[in-house]
Amino acid sequence: MPAVDLATLLIQETKTAIYNTAIGVAEALGLPVSSWQAGDPTRSLYHLEAEILAKLEEVVVGFIQSGFLDYATGDWLKVNAEQVYDVTVPAATAASTDVVLTNTGGGFYEIEAGDLVLKNSTSGATYRNTTGGTLNSGPGTELTITVVAEELGSAGSAAAGEIDTLVTGLLGVTCTNALAAVGVDEQDEAVTRQQCRDKLGPLSPNGPKEAYAYVARSEDHGGTSAITRVRVYDDSDTGDVTVYLAGPSGAVSEADRALAENAILDWATPICITPTVVSAANVTVTVTYQLWVYKSVNKTADDIKEDVEDALEQMFADRPIGGDILEGESTGKLYTSMIESTIRSLYPQAFRVSLTSPSSDTALTNGQVAVVAVSPSSTVTLVPDP
Repeated sequence: MPAVDLATLLIQETKTAIYNTAIGVAEALGLPVSSWQAGDPTRSLYHLEAEILAKLEEVVVGFIQSGFLDYATGDWLKVNAEQVYDVTVPAATAASTDVVLTNTGGGFYEIEAGDLVLKNSTSGATYRNTTGGTLNSGPGTELTITVVAEELGSAGSAAAGEIDTLVTGLLGVTCTNALAAVGVDEQDEAVTRQQCRDKLGPLSPNGPKEAYAYVARSEDHGGTSAITRVRVYDDSDTGDVTVYLAGPSGAVSEADRALAENAILDWATPICITPTVVSAANVTVTVTYQLWVYKSVNKTADDIKEDVEDALEQMFADRPIGGDILEGESTGKLYTSMIESTIRSLYPQAFRVSLTSPSSDTALTNGQVAVVAVSPSSTVTLVPDP
């Protein structure tokens, strides 16, 4: 008997499917379905029951999926991670930084926490002040306040100088931020699943490589959620272990590397083993492509370019440190076929992809990580449907 694919058993029926099934049963029983016009009480009752059952389906299927690490999603995955693996998924954080208000006029302003809304004119993200103070009449007087993004995650991030607009009007007052505001998105679900699997490593007294990977990413053990990729290489002859670290966009900061190193030394290093914990080195891969898409995609070329860039950034963030290593080989590569398939798979209306660069697979050493740079000269051609 062939193995059953679990995914085929986890089917969530929609409201429409439930309603159509109910109407079919009513017809089979000889009920006058064709006489039920829109607004008919019986037909409305069927719609209501279908909506209630669809909501129940969502809960039931989600609950069943929560018992399987590979199928649990959303809050169900967080429950599985915490209850089964004792892994706490870090929440998204709001970007925060200091902003200097400069009074160029004669106004006098008493500012309380929460009074002001500021804006990043580049991204459109907004911020609210969490501290206040007195901004004396100018010109040239200043007040430094702390602001927090109103939206969690990287959408609220801002480079230095980008928080430049006061939505709450203060006549003659300008604003700017000297330091960047960095928001962190909620951890990717693929990282959570890998973290759960790595959690099994510390259960062994022999310190398998999963133990290094787990504690490096675990804030509970002194690591940091800023690290999303870990690759461990051992030298069994000398007891040396090299642990390479990377985040979603490649190399990690020295502060994050130090946190991971301390966590590994405290929680995952057996006797007679010497770990070396280093950030992976970025290898920038410039992607220049041509993409042909039928016009029925109903998007502009610029919209498609944005989608392609987002998809490539996610694909690169998912690739392991050192690239994908084929069996029997000691080093890996970032394969052009993955770049092409990532672009091609975005739309069923896309029918051709051509890469100008990279012209071949990108070889990576064990300590390197590929990061993407999409060339502005990439083109999207919209073609009339046949």
